[in-house]
Amino acid sequence: MKKHVLFVDDEDMVLQGLQRSMRVMRNEWDMTFVNNGTKALDFMEKNPVDVVVSDMRMPSMNGAQLLGEVMKRYPKAVRLILSGHADKDLILQCVGSTHQFLSKPCEPEQLRSTVQRALDLESSLKNERLQKLVAKMEHLPSVPSLYTEIVDKMHDPETTLDDIGCIIVKDMGMTAKILKLVNSAFFGLRREISSPAEAVAYLGLDTIKSLVLSLSVFSQYESTQAAGFSMTALWDHSMQTADIAKRLMQIEVNNRKLMDEAFVAGLLHDAGKAALASNFSDQYGEILKQAASTGDLLAAEQQALGATHADVGGYLLGLWGLPTPVVEAIALHHRPTESPNNLFSPLTAIHVANALAHADGTSTPAVDMEYLNRLQLADHLGAWRESLSSPAISE
Repeated sequence: MKKHVLFVDDEDMVLQGLQRSMRVMRNEWDMTFVNNGTKALDFMEKNPVDVVVSDMRMPSMNGAQLLGEVMKRYPKAVRLILSGHADKDLILQCVGSTHQFLSKPCEPEQLRSTVQRALDLESSLKNERLQKLVAKMEHLPSVPSLYTEIVDKMHDPETTLDDIGCIIVKDMGMTAKILKLVNSAFFGLRREISSPAEAVAYLGLDTIKSLVLSLSVFSQYESTQAAGFSMTALWDHSMQTADIAKRLMQIEVNNRKLMDEAFVAGLLHDAGKAALASNFSDQYGEILKQAASTGDLLAAEQQALGATHADVGGYLLGLWGLPTPVVEAIALHHRPTESPNNLFSPLTAIHVANALAHADGTSTPAVDMEYLNRLQLADHLGAWRESLSSPAISE
């Protein structure tokens, strides 16, 4: 059965362009194009829709208002919005009701791949309780605009380290967090870093990009009040997991791209915990209490919510367009055997790193030896532990 995608834009010329550019998907999707929010809601009242793609600036009902209504009335629908750089205030209005922001102008191929990825993720989630759980969330993590700006700038071959530093320094809060972190004992740099540009020079563009992304995600849940939940402890564990995963990837593969993917997956592998604790604070407090006595957080989450933090994290972050190996590592870090990949990957690194670094006081997951045996890596575990006892490899 085809999935249904609804496109909303008040400019008829834009709608016609969307129809032309999306025509190649007509055998995969059913598509409807309407020119205002009222028509979109009227259509959805009579027809099932899987994905809504809306422009931000529209008269009468803007994209933020439309997707807010869609979230209330049809929470299972994936909600994507197209916004320009001048839409910052409107973007703030739809944080929580939008699964992903796409910058205008958006290339047709990017839009097609984003919609298809959303549909693939939805199709892969056979657990209806997980879908209902995510649909109930009022506070969904959104892609940080600062991260998007850095990624866009990195696509420019003329970009310098100072250019990236200038982007970061525009956000005083992020600048303070980055400098505090890079000057901490975790990175062990030999001199004090005084500017984002210096931080980029010492740690590299990809590491800084990953830190901006993860710090932004966790900052969205700083006010979480779930009993027994510590954002500080979660961040510390995530940093430790990211460091171990990156070092494991360097030991086994020594591929910079895979090392960076392992690092960002490590930083975000438990983002689902923050999302659950923020959206269901009372219930998650009880889950943590039960896990403290049983030593099995996953079972407590599954029993109470019908899904785990890994399920939720993989689903939400997958909508952002992060590399597939990163999303896989986040979603499957507790059940790696579900991956068909038989090579050492970011998933392998995150699974092992999480088990070695885990210290949240509720559970201590073990390394899945069946999985390592399948990859013919079981005999590497001792060497990994020994290598990790030495100082981290400097950037």
